[in-house]
Amino acid sequence: MFKRLHKQFALFSTGITSLILAAMTFVCLFISETDASRESYLTFHTNTNTMLSYLSSQSIISHQWLLEMEDNYGVHIRITDNGKELFYRTLDSGTKAPRLFALAEEKAAESYGVDVSDSNRNQYTANTAVFTLDTPSCYAAVSLLPRESGSLSATVVYPLDREREQVLRRRMLFLGAAGCGVLLLWIFSWFFTRRLIKPLEEGQKKQNQFIAAASHELRTPLAVILSSTSALRGTPPKKQEQFLSHIQEEGERMNRLIGDLLSLSSADSQSWAIHPERAEPDTLLLNIYEKYQPLAHEKGLHWNVLLPDTPVPVQHWDSGRISQVLGILADNAVSYTPSGGSVSLELHMKKGGLEYRICDSGPGIPDKEKSAVFQRFYRLDESHHDKEHFGLGLCIAEEIVGMHKGRISVEDTPGGGASFVVRLQTNVYSINR
Repeated sequence: MFKRLHKQFALFSTGITSLILAAMTFVCLFISETDASRESYLTFHTNTNTMLSYLSSQSIISHQWLLEMEDNYGVHIRITDNGKELFYRTLDSGTKAPRLFALAEEKAAESYGVDVSDSNRNQYTANTAVFTLDTPSCYAAVSLLPRESGSLSATVVYPLDREREQVLRRRMLFLGAAGCGVLLLWIFSWFFTRRLIKPLEEGQKKQNQFIAAASHELRTPLAVILSSTSALRGTPPKKQEQFLSHIQEEGERMNRLIGDLLSLSSADSQSWAIHPERAEPDTLLLNIYEKYQPLAHEKGLHWNVLLPDTPVPVQHWDSGRISQVLGILADNAVSYTPSGGSVSLELHMKKGGLEYRICDSGPGIPDKEKSAVFQRFYRLDESHHDKEHFGLGLCIAEEIVGMHKGRISVEDTPGGGASFVVRLQTNVYSINR
């Protein structure tokens, strides 16, 4: 599914950006060609005026000058004196200049009234027409210049073959640049969309693992309940109490697990709220110490608490949630510390905040596992099948601490064991008094 989604996203983003790139390329190419065409026409017009000014001021026209004009400006020139053409160059039989001259003079006569064939007309002022021929494509200028005896006509044509070649090269250049741009866009879109989809894919994978683990955890007590219920039917009333006890125990276990799952679901949907109130950090730790003291003594643990020598300022925390975090850490410490070990509950005042430390002398946690212990349904020791622990407590604790703008981490206890450290900022929340 994610591979198909990756391809679709990459194609969609590339397609949209390619359309935008193509539109911008077309606009830029259109503007470039329009400017080039305008500049070419103005250049032809300027060059033509220069040549006509020279012709009108000279009584003798040299063949050398005409050849230089044609070579320098890339034009073809035909000059007639009172209707007689001045031959200064032998045109190749295959050249198209004669046809261009004929078309230019025909259009000048029909559209602009400049008729070079009327050699008998007295001409007092110069009459010039500059225009564009579409077929074949060229610029043309036809002019009648007054002379003392009759008139001098000049027809100048400028074939646009060179301009068409430049336009073609420009278009190929733009097309190549656009193709390279599309290719780069595809490569960028492929890797960029991959990075976007990767968290979704990992989230889906974690969700599937979470559902599978939750289903497994729920299946175990459910199997016990069903088997105990089935056994009740053929059991004498005196022996039914044992099965009822199993059913109640497993039902309570399922209730705790479902409660943990609902808590994590609320945290994921960002609907899990905290309610700041007046909280005494040392009192919260002492309450946890007293709550788990009987269980610690029953297991033969050295159960200690350490508080600051100076008074601890009152904080604005969610007391219930912080107590829940401390309870999770204390419960884990008691559960995983072997008989005869020690557990210490500590509170320290740090610059800008407070620090809780729950230190035990248990088996400890390897460095490579320290970041994984806060994952859902994670158990360091898979052989540890304590029914009271589902591998969700530390994940819930991390969520609660994060909501209080704090951090939770695990360190090695000097001499062996694990120390869970909760760092909370002071006066994070305000209370309306």
